[in-house]
Amino acid sequence: MALEIAVKAAVGAPTILGDCPFSQRVLLTLEEKKIAYNTHLIDVSNKPQWFLEVSPEGKVPVVKFVGKWVSDYDVIVGILEEKYPEPSFVTPPQFSSVYGTSI
Repeated sequence: MALEIAVKAAVGAPTILGDCPFSQRVLLTLEEKKIAYNTHLIDVSNKPQWFLEVSPEGKVPVVKFVGKWVSDYDVIVGILEEKYPEPSFVTPPQFSSVYGTSI
């Protein structure tokens, strides 16, 4: 079953993906992990009522996981990593910090 995702539409072009890096990060994660999804492009200057009901703050992206909409892109990517671990996009521990390294 495909996930539902609502992302920003381009300004003045409601049928084209917008310039939101958070939406794009989630979409790229879905694509790279080969996860099926249905996209809902949201005109952020004229948000539909259904969208405001699932994202009261009006933020994009939002993804529907098992009947619940999640709106924080970091949380969304974390859930995707947990549910679909391959390929992994988690930063290996040895590269997760620049402290203690010499350049």
